[in-house]
Amino acid sequence: METKTKPRINNISAVAIIFRKSDPSQVFIEMKDDGYPMAAFRRQLCFIGGNWIGENARSDTNPLMTARREIEEELSFDHAVRSSEELALLGMVSEVIYDEAARSTREVTDEDRQLLERLKGEIREGLTPFGDFILTVERKVLDRADPKNSRDGFSGLCSYYLSPISEESWGHLSSLQQTFGNLSNESVTLITSLGKIIETGTKTAFGHDQILQRFFLSRGLSEAENLPLVEGIASQSVGGPLSLYSEYLEQYDILKRPPI
Repeated sequence: METKTKPRINNISAVAIIFRKSDPSQVFIEMKDDGYPMAAFRRQLCFIGGNWIGENARSDTNPLMTARREIEEELSFDHAVRSSEELALLGMVSEVIYDEAARSTREVTDEDRQLLERLKGEIREGLTPFGDFILTVERKVLDRADPKNSRDGFSGLCSYYLSPISEESWGHLSSLQQTFGNLSNESVTLITSLGKIIETGTKTAFGHDQILQRFFLSRGLSEAENLPLVEGIASQSVGGPLSLYSEYLEQYDILKRPPI
């Protein structure tokens, strides 16, 4: 009997679409800055979350755990020196680069820290599945931004979760964002809207733009048809997030994953 070949993907990631419950056109999201190692995605939006890769991910049993862990690790006032080690593990960059995330000079109070912890808890506990998608980035996307690019395109699977934020908490989140300017130790956070994204022509990295568009349309926001999309990236819906990573390993040939 012929054995069916499993689809090959580079890696698995899990991210949160964090939005204002009373107005889903408003989202809390990140932007990759000019220090991001992959030139093709600099100054592009990206959801908060991360990859099932590296030592920290060894105890993740499913994408939901990965999303929750990444939210806990990433949202912080302590903007420590960040590195591209994770991208190197994923095979997306050839060397590890260290730099520092943008930070505010305002002193962080105990009240600020407690408030951020409460908000992180609401974001983590409010996660509900939106879907799994395989995102395929063609090499030309990388070549456009870097004429010296030597890396081929790649495919990865991403599990998306929704996290609607209550009106009171959205007010607190907006206040912290306005006061400190950045709540991430990996990128630069911002609160933006569908209208603003379209008005400014801001693109979204890694094919997340197509899922962001799906999300806005699912909320009845027809203006999302005009959302800027990155040419050369394809998305394929493959169902909902699975309960265990072992199930993904049964279905896919995953090239990059945590050490066993």
